[in-house]
Amino acid sequence: MQDAKFLVGVDGGGTRCRARISDMDGKILGEGRGGPANTRLGLDVAFGSIIAATDIALASAGLSLDRKKDLHAGLGLAGVSLQRERDLLASYEHPFKSMTIESDAYIACLGAHGGQDGGILILGTGSCGCAILGGEEHTVGGWGFEISDHGSGAFIGHQAVRGALLAFEGVIPMGGLAIEVMDCLGNSPERAVPWAEKATPAKYGAFAPLVSQWADDGDEMAEGIMRQAAQDTALLLRALQAKGTDRVVLIGGVAKAIDKWLPEDVKSFLVSPKGDSLDGALLLARMYCEKNDS
Repeated sequence: MQDAKFLVGVDGGGTRCRARISDMDGKILGEGRGGPANTRLGLDVAFGSIIAATDIALASAGLSLDRKKDLHAGLGLAGVSLQRERDLLASYEHPFKSMTIESDAYIACLGAHGGQDGGILILGTGSCGCAILGGEEHTVGGWGFEISDHGSGAFIGHQAVRGALLAFEGVIPMGGLAIEVMDCLGNSPERAVPWAEKATPAKYGAFAPLVSQWADDGDEMAEGIMRQAAQDTALLLRALQAKGTDRVVLIGGVAKAIDKWLPEDVKSFLVSPKGDSLDGALLLARMYCEKNDS
């Protein structure tokens, strides 16, 4: 056991980080969770979450925490689509035996199609599309909340806050969603401003389930937000299809909520996943080990 080789797969997003440990035969030994691990939050923050999740996974596997040094790590992290972040990560001092890093979209795509060709669109706190075709990666979106993340939870929540403020001031009709959002913001635009100045994408994304619930109940503002998010999602899905894949998996915390609002033409090439992001992260670690052992 002391000489055994272990893999750890990590899925680090803008809201949470998950880690899964397996042996080389694919047997799952333990899992753990940590805080956000988007590299744009800073590498110390991201790796703090990664290490916390890994430590919990080690404990659940019955392994001592100092075994991190024996783990071959496959990391899929939000924010890694930026070359700036890749350069910083390349020189970051990590605690693992080896470490290979791709975007969270890349490992999700690997896991969803079992390492075969196909595409995925992540709709979580942020959004990003990825297709792996003949070993080549193609991406759409994923450039962060400020300029991208169409159809995401953060986008949906941001639209809800904007709409609630308009309703509060009588610009548009006040409905159930607007009332509930404004209640969360202290029923005051002046209180909303300092909240917004510090709000992370995850803070906005926390409103997404509320929007979905009110849309199902027929709230006009909520329906409009979900329709817009679905239109943006459809654009990204069509872009992935245009890159050459006819199999796309829709994943992430917002995926189920957005599905019913999608146009029929994009639903025709959506498929069910073969595995999850952590399966992809473990596959990434395994591929690295096999390549470097050969």
